[in-house]
Amino acid sequence: MYHQPNFENSLRHWINRPTFDNILTDIYDGEVWKTFKETTDESSNNFFQSDVADSHLGLILNLDWFQPFDGTIHSTGVIYAAIGNLLRDVRFKRNNILILGLLSGPDEVSLHKINHYLAPIIDELKSLWEGVTLNQTYKCQEGKRICAALILVSCDIPAARKICGHISALVSCHRCEKKANYENRQHNFAGINEMDEWFTCRDSAQHHQDAIGWRRCNSDAARKRFVKQTGVRWSELLRLPYFDPIRFITIDPIHCLFLASQNGL
Repeated sequence: MYHQPNFENSLRHWINRPTFDNILTDIYDGEVWKTFKETTDESSNNFFQSDVADSHLGLILNLDWFQPFDGTIHSTGVIYAAIGNLLRDVRFKRNNILILGLLSGPDEVSLHKINHYLAPIIDELKSLWEGVTLNQTYKCQEGKRICAALILVSCDIPAARKICGHISALVSCHRCEKKANYENRQHNFAGINEMDEWFTCRDSAQHHQDAIGWRRCNSDAARKRFVKQTGVRWSELLRLPYFDPIRFITIDPIHCLFLASQNGL
């Protein structure tokens, strides 16, 4: 990518984009982009700044499955990333997408087994966080040091929860403490209008500790009991020292709002 003629210039376009007060139009308007640090030390410099706009990359991770064949059921998955520095009109073009892993199928990878596919990807992301030096780029013949951080997981709700270690059976949202009860053989998420009583943001540090606790369980039965109690499984993403499993996941509007409104919820 760094050998493409216009790639480095495209990474800098976000610096001069128009902004509007109290209007969120892209990832650059979010608090994560504005406040994310170069190190885990809160007193360090911001990661995204104009002088490093073409060398400090913010990655957007996605996981999805598709049916590659007609006439048979075969679910193939792909883990890929987009570069948030690029503006929306070019960010998701094929030549700008990073294919990180293929999940061959024939069935979707179940629950925590996704970690087997994530592990080598996380190893690479840790190296990118520490920084790698390219011998040559199109604009810098003498070489350039590149850093990258995974700052957003943008999938539909089931995939995002699977890849980040959240469960979904009795939890309505990965951001808050709202839980469902089980009535008439179905999960009931009623009581949304009483927001003040249940809207407490989840604690990222507690999530991390619970994930470590899940990993220490020595049997499938113990893991199931632990998940039922905490709502958390281990995710390889937690090996990234900066990754926040609460803040760095989008709330999926397709499943959360549009489909719900169609059902009259």
